Amino acid sequence: MYSHAVFYFGQLGSVIIVAKNDAIAKAIAADPYLKERKAPSEADQQLYLKEVSFSCPLCGASLRHRRQKKTNKLYEIAHIFPNSPTEEQYERLSALPRLGDNSESFENKIALCKDCHAEQDYHTTQEDYLNLYNKKKYLLQLTDLHEATLTMGLEHEIANVVEKFCSLREDELAKLNYTPVSLTKKFAAEDFHLKNLIGMYVTIYYPYIRDCFKELEGLNGFRLTVLSLQIKSCFMKLEGISDNKTDIFNRLVDWVMTKTLSTSRDACEAVVSFFVQNCEVFHEITE
Repeated sequence: MYSHAVFYFGQLGSVIIVAKNDAIAKAIAADPYLKERKAPSEADQQLYLKEVSFSCPLCGASLRHRRQKKTNKLYEIAHIFPNSPTEEQYERLSALPRLGDNSESFENKIALCKDCHAEQDYHTTQEDYLNLYNKKKYLLQLTDLHEATLTMGLEHEIANVVEKFCSLREDELAKLNYTPVSLTKKFAAEDFHLKNLIGMYVTIYYPYIRDCFKELEGLNGFRLTVLSLQIKSCFMKLEGISDNKTDIFNRLVDWVMTKTLSTSRDACEAVVSFFVQNCEVFHEITE
């Protein structure tokens, strides 16, 4: 009796496993997200590499050779959610969020070094998947922030202020430093690094930049109010994409650098900080 019972339950267990595997296989076959693998073009590969700044987002390894003549690639374009998952992978990952409309979407692929790609392909835990998912999601958000400023105009005269800042000498600064009074209300506790950076620029340079803009007022039709509205419009556009103040500040700085053709990030950070203090950038935090 006992041996027959063990045999029966053993058979039942096998039937359950087979039925479960069959259900997973059917779910994979019916999943509209999973598409046939499509090799990325050379142009797409360059976009993926640029997106991660030519470094593996998982281990930091360089994804390009220092010498151009090397032909073997240091990278592979990896699927974040596998396009041909095993039954085990699908069972583990199917309930987790996915990027893009399907597995071959740009959003579901990322450049990795070969070692990290192999590890991601064959030993992906839920934690590993979500780590890569969140990295890609963040990179996509940075791209959105960049693209949001591409068509936005900026008064040409701002370049004069940036140029003046670059040639500024210590003895040209006002004797009395400016004391920012509203910055604390604009930043949460976790933003203290950015608050300190902006506070430094405002404390030292706000009066100088303000006077530079005063000197330009009316020249060639320049109006600070118009420039202020442009800065505010750009900020509001970026704010609709991300709530990360550091990312927004950095993108505004990149935008000013691009529009002024400046190579001085310090100068552009100081100018953007001026507009933070002037209330065009960032809102006061409400309780």
